[in-house]
Amino acid sequence: MTSHFVNEPRLEKLYEVTFARENSSRSSRITGVFFVLYLIFTGSNLTNLFSSDQKVRDESMNYFLLVFIPIIPIPFLIYLSRLRKYEVQFQRIYSVVILCWSFSMISGGMFSMLTEWYNYISKDVEILMEALGMKNATEAIYYINSTAIPAWKFKPISGSQSEVLQLYTKEVLLPSATMNINLLRVMIVFVFVPLLRIDTLHFTLIASIVCISYNTLTIAYYPNTDSSSFSQNRILVICFPIMFALVMLLRNRDVDRVIRQDFLHVWAVELEAEKATREKNLIAEENRNLKKELAQRDNDFSLDLTSPLHSLLAELKSFIDETDMSEEDTNRGMAILRNLSKLDTNLFMPDISAQMKDENEVDKDTKNWALSVLARKDYAGTRRTGATVSLSSHSNSDTRRSYQDGLSAAGGSPSAIAPLLTMPTWEDDTLNKVRHQIQTDGWDLNTLKIAEITGNRPLMYVTAAMFEIHELHEEFRIDRIVLRNFLFMLDEGYLANPYHNSSHAADVVNSVNYLITALSDGQIRDTLTNLEFYAAIVAAAIHDFRHPGKSNNYLIKAKHDLAVQYNDRSILESMHVAETFFIMRNPLCDIFARMKDKPYREIRKAIIEMVLSTDLSMHLQLVGNLKALMIQENNGGNAAGATRAVNDPMMIMKVVIKCADIGHAAKERKLHVIWSSLIIEEFFLQGDNERANNSDISPFMDRHSENSAKNQVGFFEFIVLPFYETVSQVVFDKEFTVIHNIAKQNYNLWKESDRRQLSSIVAIKNEVFLNDKVQVT
Repeated sequence: MTSHFVNEPRLEKLYEVTFARENSSRSSRITGVFFVLYLIFTGSNLTNLFSSDQKVRDESMNYFLLVFIPIIPIPFLIYLSRLRKYEVQFQRIYSVVILCWSFSMISGGMFSMLTEWYNYISKDVEILMEALGMKNATEAIYYINSTAIPAWKFKPISGSQSEVLQLYTKEVLLPSATMNINLLRVMIVFVFVPLLRIDTLHFTLIASIVCISYNTLTIAYYPNTDSSSFSQNRILVICFPIMFALVMLLRNRDVDRVIRQDFLHVWAVELEAEKATREKNLIAEENRNLKKELAQRDNDFSLDLTSPLHSLLAELKSFIDETDMSEEDTNRGMAILRNLSKLDTNLFMPDISAQMKDENEVDKDTKNWALSVLARKDYAGTRRTGATVSLSSHSNSDTRRSYQDGLSAAGGSPSAIAPLLTMPTWEDDTLNKVRHQIQTDGWDLNTLKIAEITGNRPLMYVTAAMFEIHELHEEFRIDRIVLRNFLFMLDEGYLANPYHNSSHAADVVNSVNYLITALSDGQIRDTLTNLEFYAAIVAAAIHDFRHPGKSNNYLIKAKHDLAVQYNDRSILESMHVAETFFIMRNPLCDIFARMKDKPYREIRKAIIEMVLSTDLSMHLQLVGNLKALMIQENNGGNAAGATRAVNDPMMIMKVVIKCADIGHAAKERKLHVIWSSLIIEEFFLQGDNERANNSDISPFMDRHSENSAKNQVGFFEFIVLPFYETVSQVVFDKEFTVIHNIAKQNYNLWKESDRRQLSSIVAIKNEVFLNDKVQVT
């Protein structure tokens, strides 16, 4: 360690500067506190300066000169130590401070003992002599020496009895006592040195000066005697400061070594960090240059979300509109157009797999994510790669609150119906509060806060409020107790995942209700029958029932029972519906019990269709169907094609639940980023599980290589914005503009995060979404 500092003079200087900056404040505070305390204790006899006795005043003045003159520089030295200009002189400055104090303490102590205490003892001796009847003891003269008294070991003393006692006290007793008592002051000095972080070199210097000075005083003031006991005591008084200083010096040396070792470690780490930063900056500069080169190409790559058939139909429609044909030929062309649009719906899906395979300009994460989420899951395109993922067993207790056991909770077969041990209830006051909040907040209802006020039963209360608002229980003769049981079991069945939980389900229920009943002045509600609206609310409530917090692709990779049971197609969505209807096999929870066969089959079919449409792998098919409807009915550039879509109840319900399911993307920015952070955390938990099982980690689900900005930008570009753009033209038209614009603003905030090269969701949340200074259009 020493060689580092010897061979690197600049390192020693850096250490001194760093050490001073880290300890200057601490040392100055300790010194300041000790300075004030010292003034208080030494200033206690300040009143002696105003004594009527001239001798007392003179002695007090001498005392204060000895005590206070040495410490006058200390405040100034403390001030200097805090200046950046003198921070390198930290050790020297505080060494001088300690030496000033040492001189003040030791000299003040000796003066006090040899002068002030002598006066006190002298008076006491006179009082004692008078009390013993020796008032006239001053008349005779006595000679005390070793010749007259062989036992006398000190220098000769002569005088009256009173004078002999006074001289013995002054020349023998007090000097020996003073040098012993002042050892305590020397110890205080040596203990005080480490508190100020004085290094070993300067400690040695201070100890040498103090020991030499004190031993010089001991030799000068300690009484000369032939007494062996006094001689031994004098040797101890001389040796003790040296031994104590040596012990404290060794201890200080060990502390100093530890501090220097810590500094060397931090210095080495900082060097590595600086090196890494330089390399990072070089890489960043290279990336910027590469981006500039790519920007100079024709256009940045953008994923074509238009299906081949849709492109063909659009071109054919344009040809018919622009070509001068007879009315008969035009009608024939439009008939062909309509017939083509009725072909297999898969023809309306863009071939994501082919585009991703051929396109090299898309980064690997985005490519894998697009393939895993948007690509069709046909047999030929499905591969089971990676190790089989082991699934933990699920405890029957607390199924609602454990997402770690989520997959086991989902099960591969219908679960046994848990008995209703007590009749579920809800509080009318709380239900009224939730109902009021729904009507007040509308689209931006925060169901996470609803969970807080409902005892973590947001789905139960929000859905019950919908039934109350629209009087669905009366319309379909639903027993209130059965409804309460069903909603309780439904809420209870949602696991405690970060995102796919009962709060998300409640949010989708509210969003579905808003889109149907509030937009277009309730035009969509007027289009749907009461049974279809009822189906939409129930489908929203159950659409993620018992979601395990893992994706369909995860289940396929793991060869899970659910994947086998549902043939790798819409696995979770199929499970959500099946588990819900299995609950309703219990008469206490069957809200459809009083329905006749035909309406029951209709509502069951509608619920199944809506829930299955929430599968993201079916997303592009739905978008393709919407665009086909728009082209099929579009005439002369008019968006009259929306009429067909709006009048198709099943299409409306699919669009509504899809808009609601991804609706957090169009919530106000602060609510949106909360939902985003929750879904990202759920992704990371799946990634953690995949890592633990030595399986390939799914795109954007590795918390150790987080890139949340890129993840969300892809989500908006591939899913949210194209879908909202289409439905704004086909279904909701202008009334949907406000929601669509909020989604665009959130997208721009994610783009801003990506531009700032923020990858962590925590940094993105704090620096962009929760920062009102960041504004986008």
